[in-house]
Amino acid sequence: MQSGILTVARLIPALTGADLPPSPDTLASPPPAVSPAVMGSGAIDWQAIRDGTEDQQDTARTRKRTRAIEYSGFYNVRLKIHRYLSFAMIPVFIGSYVTGDQVLKHGSDAPDWALNWHRPLATATAVLFTANTVTGLWNLWDSRKDPAGRTKRWIHSLMFIAADAGFAYTGLVLAHDARESESKRRLHRNVALASMGISVSSWGLMLFFK
Repeated sequence: MQSGILTVARLIPALTGADLPPSPDTLASPPPAVSPAVMGSGAIDWQAIRDGTEDQQDTARTRKRTRAIEYSGFYNVRLKIHRYLSFAMIPVFIGSYVTGDQVLKHGSDAPDWALNWHRPLATATAVLFTANTVTGLWNLWDSRKDPAGRTKRWIHSLMFIAADAGFAYTGLVLAHDARESESKRRLHRNVALASMGISVSSWGLMLFFK
């Protein structure tokens, strides 16, 4: 009975020419989405498509490319040598200080082990620093284009060069005068200790600050 009444109700507007009310199915379904590039008449807006393509191309052009950093084949080999020698300088520094302290206090009357070992330890220090200077500066040049850790590498290198200068002055200038003068021996020790301190600080910078 109810379905018959609904059918008659829908037929009356059709017979009188009035607009039909929307069916429940029509109300439930959303209108189809229309692309902004398709006009109401069914024509395609080619200009909108071209504008969208140009925007994508501009975005791609403004994107920066990451440059690959190239290192020479022996970079890692030199780095390992540099690190091993850096660890080796600690016992050499300790031995140089202990023997040098005995020579400073007692002069020519210092124990034989101090007199016999101080010069070889000083020579070992010179060899270590020469090798580390060569490997360090070589790797510094290889890594010049790498922005990662650049400031730390430069600070480390400058401190190492300063220590080099101090050791060279200690060994080439003050060592000879230290044999005859106590004041020169003290200056010899102080400059050597300052150079050791700079070296250890430079080494710690690379070891503990990544």
